[in-house]
Amino acid sequence: MVNGAPAPSPAGSRGFTLIEVVVCLALFGTFLLIITMLTREMNGYEKRLPVNFMAHPQVGAALSRLRRDVLDSTNYPDTYDAYSQGPKTLILVAVQPSGYTENIVWDFTVPNEVRRRAYSVGNMTSEWVAHGVPSFMVKDFEIEAHPDSVRIQAYDKTGGLAVDQIFQPRRHGQ
Repeated sequence: MVNGAPAPSPAGSRGFTLIEVVVCLALFGTFLLIITMLTREMNGYEKRLPVNFMAHPQVGAALSRLRRDVLDSTNYPDTYDAYSQGPKTLILVAVQPSGYTENIVWDFTVPNEVRRRAYSVGNMTSEWVAHGVPSFMVKDFEIEAHPDSVRIQAYDKTGGLAVDQIFQPRRHGQ
């Protein structure tokens, strides 16, 4: 500083150095590569599982309720009332937060519809229906540590696989 004024800068010192520009471009290129890879991965998932959960929230709601029921399940009876266990029907006995058990029937027999019916002491206590969903199927999926696992698959209108998830019951106190 000369008499309170800043010292004049030498000519040519304004702007960025070549090293600063190269580092900035390398960082920008790295971020661009990461964004491109994530976009490609998301597009791959969209092609493999074409259900848009944001446009069809009923699918997500059905899967989350089904996951919770399987987690809480203790038994898969072969029949309940007029229902029989099969690829379009899942029957299970689940432990409720109150500690009591409840018979739950997941009915996938009507195309584009999912029905969940809960029974306590032979009486229906609740019924929940989701419309506009793909065609669901239930399959056994035995895993060594979890022999009661359930595989849920859903197919869209073109026959493409839309949902493929495996649910496992949790271990309950003996």
